[in-house]
Amino acid sequence: MAKSNLRQFDYKKVARLDADMWRSYYNHQFIKMFMQLLQIMRTQLHLNWFLTLRLAQHSGWAATTYRLRKGRENYPPVLRNLVKFYKIISDNCTEPFDFRKAAELELEWWDIHRYPSRYKKSLEQSLADAQAAVYNTSPAEFKDYAHNRAIAMLLPNHEGDKQDNPPDWDEINELLLKSWQSLHNAVQK
Repeated sequence: MAKSNLRQFDYKKVARLDADMWRSYYNHQFIKMFMQLLQIMRTQLHLNWFLTLRLAQHSGWAATTYRLRKGRENYPPVLRNLVKFYKIISDNCTEPFDFRKAAELELEWWDIHRYPSRYKKSLEQSLADAQAAVYNTSPAEFKDYAHNRAIAMLLPNHEGDKQDNPPDWDEINELLLKSWQSLHNAVQK
C-alpha cells in the first residue's frame, strides 16, 4: 500500500471540515462529529477507508471521553487512543514520526486549553509543539498556525450558551482557514 504524504492536502477543504467538526463537538453531536472526522482524515491524510475508519474511531473515543469527563479526567484511555491514532498515521506516512510523543503533546494542548492556569506553557506553544512532532521539524515553523488556532479556541464565547450568546462561527471559520493555510505553507518549505 502506498504511503501518505502528510504535507500534501487541500487546506481550504480541511479548514472547512475542521470548523464543521468543532461545531459538532461543542454541540455534543458526537455521531455527526465522528462522520466529520472520517471526512477530514480522508481529505487531509489520503489513507484508505479502513485506516480512516480506525483513525476516526480512536480520535473520536479520545475526544468524547475527554469531553464528557471534565473535572474527573481519566487520562489513560484518552492517551491510549491518541497513541493508537498517531501510530496508524506514522506507520502509513512517507515521513514517520514519534507517535507516542505526538499523542502526549496532543493531550497536553487539550489540557492547557481546558486548564490554562495549571500550565506555564501557552496554548500557542503547545499547539506548535504538537505539529512539530508530527512533521519532524521545529515548533517555530508553526507559529502562525498555532496563533490563529489558539485565538479561535480562546474567543470569549467560542462555546457560547447556545441561545443568548452563540459562538461567532464566521470568525472561527476565518481563523481556522488562516491556521490551516499557515500549516500548509510551513510544511511546503
